[in-house]
Amino acid sequence: MTDLPPEQRHLWEFQWVRDAAALTALIGTVWLGYKLSLVTVPLLAALGLAYLIEPLLAWLQRQMPRLGRRGALVAVIGSALAVLALVVILTVPPLVRQTVGLAQDIPRHARTLSAWSQQAERPAWLREHLAPLANLTRPTSTATLEPGPSTGSTGDPPASNSLDEARVRAVVREELAHPQPTESGDWLERIREAGATLASAAAGFLGNLAQIGIGLGVGAFAFVSFSSNWPRVVTALHDLIPAARRPRTLHLVGRLDRVVSSFVRGRLTIAAMVGVMYAIGWTLCGVPYGLLLGLAIGVASVVPYLAAIGLPLAWLLLAVPLLGATDPASSWYLTAGADGVAQIVWWKVLLFPALVNFITQSTEDYVLTPLIQGKATDLHPVAIMVAVIAGGSLMGLYGMLLAVPVAACVRILGEEVLIPRLRRWAERAAGT
Repeated sequence: MTDLPPEQRHLWEFQWVRDAAALTALIGTVWLGYKLSLVTVPLLAALGLAYLIEPLLAWLQRQMPRLGRRGALVAVIGSALAVLALVVILTVPPLVRQTVGLAQDIPRHARTLSAWSQQAERPAWLREHLAPLANLTRPTSTATLEPGPSTGSTGDPPASNSLDEARVRAVVREELAHPQPTESGDWLERIREAGATLASAAAGFLGNLAQIGIGLGVGAFAFVSFSSNWPRVVTALHDLIPAARRPRTLHLVGRLDRVVSSFVRGRLTIAAMVGVMYAIGWTLCGVPYGLLLGLAIGVASVVPYLAAIGLPLAWLLLAVPLLGATDPASSWYLTAGADGVAQIVWWKVLLFPALVNFITQSTEDYVLTPLIQGKATDLHPVAIMVAVIAGGSLMGLYGMLLAVPVAACVRILGEEVLIPRLRRWAERAAGT
């Protein structure tokens, strides 16, 4: 049928029409999923988690055939919950303490940095750029009550300008006899507004709590369902592929699977190790809130190159408390000057956090990444970062979940399908 001349073909027999229809259907599916993100985000998260643990389940089934599929899944879930409980017990209390401490210390550190930056010996550009910090940290002025005219010592008669007692009583009786309705109305209005605000806040909180509960319930149920039936789902999808296109399609799907699994599984594992290394290293170096900062940078390192923000933050958290220190013996980053005043040893402040960062980054680049991710991923780190940011900007969490698979799919389809077609079209055009 493809040998017929163009004027005798049906519209759907043109390849570009079928491609446009498939692309439109794909875009429509993604858009519908975005609109239903309350359901699709837990489903995608459950599908991704089932995809991530599939190699572990397959390995357990090979090692212990008696377990079966569901037994292996129960073993994995139980082990994961036990490890999660241990991690929560060990890390959550210090993380909460450090988070609360950081929130309480931010105003004090801001005042210290502001006072240090506005000193006369600081460069003019530094004073100019940090001048707004002084306005942010300046305490709010409160009006003081001016004392009234003195009435003399205790027991003395009142001054000559004092009000007559009878007149005061008359004014009070008049006010009590004719209350101002507007004041009571104002109070009632304020009470109603406060009640409405509290009701709105409670409704919003309960709504968010319900959404979280629904998401967790849907995600947990979907995860168990996906993991239990994964082989059957893969077999069913395999049978849906037309036999003529099966080898080509399986080749593309296999390459996509290698890219996505290599990045996602490998990146999550590397991020966890990097976070632990940062937390331990910066804590040993005396960086305040080192555990909180290290684990946060570990989470950020899921996106390549985003962990670079960790070192400047470590320098800042370490240096600012030292600016207001007066006791040279309070920290090994301080020394006593000629006049006995505490002075910061800046080479230590710069060197030791940077040394932790260098060791961690070198371990990630030359040990962890080659061993865990290898060379299977074809996604450039910059492309991954741009895809994640773009997906988050367009569709929030839903877009971030789809960013890496979509980027990998676009790259592979471009290399395997689009570019060869463009080359053939160019060759035919050149031949004519």
